[in-house]
Amino acid sequence: MERHRTGGMTAIAVLTIIFGGLGILNGLFQVLHFLVLMYELLRVGLFEIPVAPLTFSLLSLATGIVGLITGIGMFALRPWARALSLVYGGLLILSSVFSFFTLPIIASIGTYDIGSIGASGLARLIIFSVIYLVLPVLYPLLLCVVFFSPAWKITFAKGRTA
Repeated sequence: MERHRTGGMTAIAVLTIIFGGLGILNGLFQVLHFLVLMYELLRVGLFEIPVAPLTFSLLSLATGIVGLITGIGMFALRPWARALSLVYGGLLILSSVFSFFTLPIIASIGTYDIGSIGASGLARLIIFSVIYLVLPVLYPLLLCVVFFSPAWKITFAKGRTA
């Protein structure tokens, strides 16, 4: 039986590739930030590894790689792309939760009076909240909705040819 990719499947695949690519860039910047932090710690004579920034940077990088692979698999209508997209959604939510512990601007949401941080601080807070909280939670929900629909289950079923 032959499979056909719909416009919605193409759009989700493109979005997943874009989010995966951005996740890889984010992970690389987080790893770079971690390396700078390690250099500064070694420079002042501290020999400890900050586990939270290391874990978050590697999680961000892994999430981006999984997203990119998932998007490519969706374009090819591979059966494993459905399961991997759900793993990607879980990694996005996990990275969103973990960002509260590692990113100071996100961790400070509940500690400051929003009116006292000023317009530029509020704008940064909104941008970071959208990037690290809103999108990583809403996109997996979208993936769950589309991949649990019967048409998508049939399209990505094993034993079907592209």
